[in-house]
Amino acid sequence: MANGPRSETQLSSEFAGKPTDTSVDGKVDVGAKTGTILSGYTVLTKSMIGSGMFAMAVGCASFGIILGIGFLTLAAAITWLSLRVLSMLALEYIETKPSFYSVSSDLMPKAKWVIDAALVINCFGGCIVYVQSFGKLMMEAFSSLFFESKDKMGWWTESSMSLVIQVVILALLTPLCMMKEISGTKIPNMIGLLCILYICVMTFFYTPCTQMSSALLQPGNVLRAFGSFPTFIFAYACQQNVFSISNELKDVSLKRLNVVSVASTVTGFIIYLPIMLLPFMTFGMDIESNYLYNLAKDHGKDVPVIVAFICASLSVSISYVLLMQPVRCSIMSLAFGERQPTGKKEKIIRISLVIGLVGLSFALAYVLGKSVSLPVNLAGLFGGNTMCFVMPFLLYFKKFGFDKKNKFSLAVLVTLGFCILLYPLCLTGIIYEAVN
Repeated sequence: MANGPRSETQLSSEFAGKPTDTSVDGKVDVGAKTGTILSGYTVLTKSMIGSGMFAMAVGCASFGIILGIGFLTLAAAITWLSLRVLSMLALEYIETKPSFYSVSSDLMPKAKWVIDAALVINCFGGCIVYVQSFGKLMMEAFSSLFFESKDKMGWWTESSMSLVIQVVILALLTPLCMMKEISGTKIPNMIGLLCILYICVMTFFYTPCTQMSSALLQPGNVLRAFGSFPTFIFAYACQQNVFSISNELKDVSLKRLNVVSVASTVTGFIIYLPIMLLPFMTFGMDIESNYLYNLAKDHGKDVPVIVAFICASLSVSISYVLLMQPVRCSIMSLAFGERQPTGKKEKIIRISLVIGLVGLSFALAYVLGKSVSLPVNLAGLFGGNTMCFVMPFLLYFKKFGFDKKNKFSLAVLVTLGFCILLYPLCLTGIIYEAVN
């Protein structure tokens, strides 16, 4: 076991002389790569910012404003720490194009299936929520555009219109889900980020913060607050794409990967903070699981609100693609291990797997209907917490060991303990909220 993570200079020296690798100023270039910092940033940021942003306000209703800001900041800090850890691990195995499965196979062979299983739970749970969300969001926009009111939709019902929209959008998204490399989604990601920017600007105009009272500062119930923390974990989850970004990034180095990680985490925090606070301080404890539905009650016919619903549906649809890709890869890892199929066989399996996963996500979304809080919290706790934090930190100590004199190593240890403690605390809160 190594005593600590190697520096970029050490990485450069080790890779020197290998036929497929070159090193310049501590940078490692493995094979032909097309990824850039911009493409990596768009992938990581768009996979982070999805429908979870709309649930931040109801999460704040559980915590209160003071703890809500504190835990939002904590979630951002833990997210950056885990992204840094995964970047360090990626560089250690960069010559073999690492994945969660391959790294865990080397460091924790008996538990190599855990991280991929957790990734599937978290990301596929997200896919289900996204199918639920983009159908209802677009339905709200269409009903406002083409009908005087929901009571005058004729033979259409809300559920039937949502169902048709889900089928159409999934049919359009399926070819994107079949793409072999995730960096090819740069343009859709940028469109999704522009949609999010519009929603944030619109929110400022439609949330006057009329309910400013001391009651909003404190948590309403401690157990319910712990049950809502996985919402923050789910909102920041993007670790599933770190290895894909590192494998495709040109002139990959820890510095370049850190630029992507910091930029994405800061962007998420900047967007989440007002999206969390403004609707809560406007609608108070009457906040919906998606605050846009609060706006629809009073301003459903306003053009900016209708456009926001369309943008939200488009943004969530793009996020669906970014979650389906790592789900597909992890299932392939679990099924085939180190003997991954290639060529025509790989293509057939990839296409068949995507079609099956898209169909399954649609079926489960249909069964769950409008309920999103339970799948979000369960996926965030058992999938997101395990995949994003617990397993990466365990892999870090397996690879680099523990150095009590190293502040970064101490930070990883403390955070690991906190994340393990979340399992009983948050599960108790989830059960309490579900029962009540």
